[in-house]
Amino acid sequence: MALQGSQDARHRPRTGWALSPERGEQVRTAAETMAVGALFLLFSLPVVTAGAAWCAAAEVVAGWHRKRELPLWRTFTTVVRRDLAAGLAMEGVLLAVAALTWFEVHVVLGARMPGYALEAAALVLLGGLLAGFVLLAAACRADGGGLSWREAVRAAADHARSMPSTLPLVVTAMAFTAALVAIVPAFAGFMAGPLAFAVSAVVARNRKADTPEDTDA
Repeated sequence: MALQGSQDARHRPRTGWALSPERGEQVRTAAETMAVGALFLLFSLPVVTAGAAWCAAAEVVAGWHRKRELPLWRTFTTVVRRDLAAGLAMEGVLLAVAALTWFEVHVVLGARMPGYALEAAALVLLGGLLAGFVLLAAACRADGGGLSWREAVRAAADHARSMPSTLPLVVTAMAFTAALVAIVPAFAGFMAGPLAFAVSAVVARNRKADTPEDTDA
């Protein structure tokens, strides 16, 4: 009888915990964004390739928003070679923005003039907006599929002008990423992936908002 009961139990449907299709897709996306972040870190190790590695991450996640699954390793190797010079220029702009922001904030905090805290916060916000615009331009270039950098910058400016929430959303994503890395430094190994996904999601949202839906005549 005990043996028979065990056989019946074997054919009984499991009642344990299982992921719903929606939750399973969310877990898959989270895992893939972390993989993108890890590849970004790997390809950024030579330092001079960090900008090109970001372009590769942007291209991968832009493909997801357009329902295209790009091979991670091959995409990174191809884009890093292709965008090495442009990525280095983008990296230089970001470093210049960061250095200038740090210097100005350091001077303001050191002077301790009336309202220095508010001025320092405004400088940090301005630096974040400039850095966010650079990341937004890279996402627009990846989303556009073949846009030149000049066209990508123009597209980013159009996004920021037509949808005023665009740059604040990008800066918020950057702030959350920095806060998480500051709290748990180990997150630095993959947080570039979620950040790239967030910036690309903003671009995809704007694109869908600008595209009129087909209506029956």
